[in-house]
Amino acid sequence: MMFFWLPFLILVPIGVFWMLRSGTVPGCCGMDHSGRVTTPGVGAGSEPIDIARLRLARGEITTAQFDEIRRALG
Repeated sequence: MMFFWLPFLILVPIGVFWMLRSGTVPGCCGMDHSGRVTTPGVGAGSEPIDIARLRLARGEITTAQFDEIRRALG
């Protein structure tokens, strides 16, 4: 009876690990399918000013830095 459960005890953790590493589980671990770290809330078509607004809202940049970025972007 013990040998019946042995494959499940080995294969289930391997399957979960494989799913997490391959990106099958969407939004997991902050990575996209290629393994690169993604920034939540920033899509591929986001405008630079939108990214700057998100960074300001998160506290990653100051208002002075945001104004400088906004002037540089036009």
